[in-house]
Amino acid sequence: MTTLGIGGAARYFADCASLDTLAAGVAWAGVQALPMVVLGGGSNIVVADHVINSLVLRVAIRGIAARVDDDQTILTVGAGEEWDAFVAYTIKGNLAGLECLSGIPGRVGATPIQNVGAYGQETSETLQSVEAFDLATSEVVCFDQQACEFGYRVSRFKGRDQGRYVITRVSYRLQPAGAPAVRYGELQRYLEENGAMPPTLAQVRDAVIAIRRRKAMVIDPLDADSRSVGSFFMNPTVTEETFERIRSRAARTLHSLEAMPAFPASDSRVKLSAAWLIERAGIHRGTIHGNVGTSTRHALAIINRGNGTAREVLELCRIIQSRVRDVFGVELTPEPVFIGFEENVIRDT
Repeated sequence: MTTLGIGGAARYFADCASLDTLAAGVAWAGVQALPMVVLGGGSNIVVADHVINSLVLRVAIRGIAARVDDDQTILTVGAGEEWDAFVAYTIKGNLAGLECLSGIPGRVGATPIQNVGAYGQETSETLQSVEAFDLATSEVVCFDQQACEFGYRVSRFKGRDQGRYVITRVSYRLQPAGAPAVRYGELQRYLEENGAMPPTLAQVRDAVIAIRRRKAMVIDPLDADSRSVGSFFMNPTVTEETFERIRSRAARTLHSLEAMPAFPASDSRVKLSAAWLIERAGIHRGTIHGNVGTSTRHALAIINRGNGTAREVLELCRIIQSRVRDVFGVELTPEPVFIGFEENVIRDT
């Protein structure tokens, strides 16, 4: 049930297709004094190798409801809907706002948790509200966009309230017949090369999927490079002063005139390319570590080469972190959620 295909079995498991079954599962776990794990599409998790002695609740709440507000369309979506199928639904309806998030695996309920983003677009731009089940009170609560406390790959659900809420529905405010967002250089170049400027929403979706596919970032059972959690590390953000130090250190260490990629981020910070740092630190695409490795098409992806273990994934993760730290003085932060590991193991990763 995970895209990485690694990890132990669940001691107890339940598919929750309604709010009532979710509440019943939570109550049962409480009576049994069992910890709980909430699972969506399994596309952004690393599960430990042993049996997970928990109740794993997979959110399978479905359904899409639409309403019009002024000149915009609000879609309220069940957390168990497949994300990419939902994006395709918005494109078919000629609704702009999610087109650059095409091809991302997983389910709708996961997208607000880490403010999923790609190719110049983020969940937070169009998200209107989140409905969630509060595990502390067993009540259903609603958060508007501001209350979600979004940042780069983070929200209150991944921060101060991690583990407290189970997202059940998400509402997005989309623009009928709106222009697609073409802000990302690689996407713009692809569209220009294929004669699709200005592009339609469908052309942007097709372009994003094509770009992701050539990086093995589209799940394909026939493509071993796609057996991953996608990008394993977040792109680091640093102050401008720190960036200058890193850039100077890179020039001295690498003895190269190659410019270090950098992009403006919020709060006058600079976002670095984790993939560039990893490759320039000597961890190349296709690096092998036991039964896992890095993708042959994207250094940012750790893949299961077949019979891989969570232990090997953690080992390779730490090797990459250590190399980047030694060469550039930059700390890489893993993006996936780690399930079934001791707290100190997660903290030290």
